[in-house]
Amino acid sequence: MYEGYKISKERIPVTIITGFLGSGKTTLLKNIIRKNHNTRFAIIENEFGEMGIDGELVSAENSSVYELTNGCICCSLSRDFYNSLQIIVEKQNDIDHLLIETTGIADPMSVIDLFISNNTLEKYFQVNSVICLADASSLENTLESEVDSRKQIALSDLIIINKVDKASDSQLENLKDTITDINPMAEIVETSYAQTNGTPLLQTHAYSSSHIEKTTKSFRNINVSLHEVARSANIPAEDRKNHRHDIHAEGFIFDECFDQELFNIWMSSYLYFNQATLYRVKGILNFRDKDKRSIFQAVKGSYLFEDGTDWKDDETRYSKIVFIGKSIDRVELGKSLQKLFQSFNNKSKRRSA
Repeated sequence: MYEGYKISKERIPVTIITGFLGSGKTTLLKNIIRKNHNTRFAIIENEFGEMGIDGELVSAENSSVYELTNGCICCSLSRDFYNSLQIIVEKQNDIDHLLIETTGIADPMSVIDLFISNNTLEKYFQVNSVICLADASSLENTLESEVDSRKQIALSDLIIINKVDKASDSQLENLKDTITDINPMAEIVETSYAQTNGTPLLQTHAYSSSHIEKTTKSFRNINVSLHEVARSANIPAEDRKNHRHDIHAEGFIFDECFDQELFNIWMSSYLYFNQATLYRVKGILNFRDKDKRSIFQAVKGSYLFEDGTDWKDDETRYSKIVFIGKSIDRVELGKSLQKLFQSFNNKSKRRSA
């Protein structure tokens, strides 16, 4: 589909808004529209049991709303959803930004994956970021009882803790610790009434290579080397780090360089067999014979590479990978990466023989 339409010079940025029921997603949408008068929005709404966007507001701001009533787009990408996207493609020269509000009762992974894995859609759309609204007064209980709320946190680039006026300082600090444990690479903003407070929600570019490189560099919870992975294998499981929830992040950093062909084979296999529990992967990779960093990201079973900044002549090269998912066993994952390096060394020996 869409093949008959002329591709505009720039792809339409897509911001996906998620968050559990009652967290304030629709209010955030209204605030975004009001504060960006010169931006022509297309808005796809898919929420159960809540009031939608005010048609008069949208008309005044020169935007268009497409309401989906045929079920949850996160569970099964419906015909209504594709039809809405097709209409937006037809009007692409009149649209500056696409906002998608997912239903609060499901995770947004399939929506994100669609824009990354669908080659046709990728011609017209580019994911800007995933924003999660979290209700400060109920988030703790929601995270305990609803696994999808934890996935929403894990998949988001920006997490807005809303209704902070209803929580104490100690509650907020505990919530931020919990969120950071699930997704330490996300930015956290505190607010009430879903106010944006100057945060540039539409210019996040969280799926760009520069942003992936920046957030990967900032990640601190890492296994320092393969030697540490080997040592941690001897630590009893009950003595290893305990996470507050089953969804968390694990990171690895290596001085060794990768072989891109072997890495592709390994990562394709790992994503395929763990797609139900692995939600996001980000990485800075040092590939043999490449002068630039390779920036890697994956959602579900889809992944891509882009060139990052140049390696400097006096710089120690490294590879750093961060995995976010459910019940990640970092010892087993580390062993798998060790085997990857062993395969690379064996391949190099055969070439030099």
